Amino acid sequence: MLSRFYEDWTSPELAAADLSRLVPILPIAAIEQHGPHLPLGTDAILARAMVAKVAAEAPSDWPGIFLTVQSIGCSSEHHSFCGTLDFGWRLTTETILAIGESLKRSGFSSLVIVNAHGGNSPMMAQAAVELRARHRLFVATSSWLRFGYPKGLLPPEEIAEGIHGGAVETSLMLHFAGARVRRDLMADFPSQQRVLATQNRHLTAHGRLGFGWMAEDLNAQGVVGDARLASAEIGAAIASYQAQGFLRFVDEVAETHRQIRPSLRHAEASPR
Repeated sequence: MLSRFYEDWTSPELAAADLSRLVPILPIAAIEQHGPHLPLGTDAILARAMVAKVAAEAPSDWPGIFLTVQSIGCSSEHHSFCGTLDFGWRLTTETILAIGESLKRSGFSSLVIVNAHGGNSPMMAQAAVELRARHRLFVATSSWLRFGYPKGLLPPEEIAEGIHGGAVETSLMLHFAGARVRRDLMADFPSQQRVLATQNRHLTAHGRLGFGWMAEDLNAQGVVGDARLASAEIGAAIASYQAQGFLRFVDEVAETHRQIRPSLRHAEASPR
């Protein structure tokens, strides 16, 4: 592997490579408010840190190659707070599509998207389907936090409810970029999610049966979760756990893509 980072390659080097054995990875993130204690760039900072960690830990035969982190995404739910940058759902989707189309044009046949911001998830999923339908590109979607957490690290209710600026993100920031955390402002930011889960049988803000919400619908300060539970040690444990999960995930993507490739060629050759 010449480099784990796409932008380090020259055009002739990429053209000469066996692209069927490489899996490009598109990290997507956001620039948005994260309460009084975390910086606007939290999602992008964590995305870059996780990319660097995975690249450093990857074995030599690992097929992944990282594209540049797309720092701005869809952050409509944070419009009420100063500093939020928002591409909106349409531009976010079109950006992913344009990158996927460019990769296909260069000769790649697969792509992994890894997300660091929940608001990007619907666009990521739809873009994956569109790239498959339009260009027969095999696209797998993931988010760093979907790989789970070491058991017993944090209370289950904090993991379920502290989805923005809570103990998880604050711990990761303390680990990767501790100087950027305003430690004196780390607090408990209760979420309306807990109230709804108690009073309703079905409807909550987020989950299987949810509704479209703005950040202030969950907490007036725009963040939720108990940041007081955070520590750099917890952040290090989460990062290691999720990095190992992602390494295995990309291996599975490469293997699954190889398995379905014959049927993909058949579909391309079949009359419509």
